[in-house]
Amino acid sequence: MATTPPTGGPDGAGTTDERDTSEVIASLLANGQGLLKTELELAKLELQRIATEKAIALGLVVAGAVLGLFILAFVGVTGAHALMLVVEPWLAWLIVTGIYTLITVILLLVAVRYFKRPVKPEQTLAEIETTKTWASEQVGR
Repeated sequence: MATTPPTGGPDGAGTTDERDTSEVIASLLANGQGLLKTELELAKLELQRIATEKAIALGLVVAGAVLGLFILAFVGVTGAHALMLVVEPWLAWLIVTGIYTLITVILLLVAVRYFKRPVKPEQTLAEIETTKTWASEQVGR
């Protein structure tokens, strides 16, 4: 009477597997499909997070542009008129323009920082690598 040789379980203890080869293959396929679905869900969540960050960056650019227009239209005229009390009109307008240029550059640099963030789904790639290593170890037994 032949017995099935012991196989290593997840806790390292030897157990016997009484299943047929077809049952083991079916189990492997089912588990592989479940693992693939989980990996795809993780990738989907990471891509949603990345898309949200890019949408925030775009919102900052739009907000900066709108604020720049309001500032240019309202505060710019007021500031230039106030400066005209102290300096020549052309110099007053030049100073106001320089200030607005500086504010616009700062807003755009913040937006560029958001756009330059990496777009790789790092958690998904790390999880796939871990799964690949684990599967290789399992096949090598």
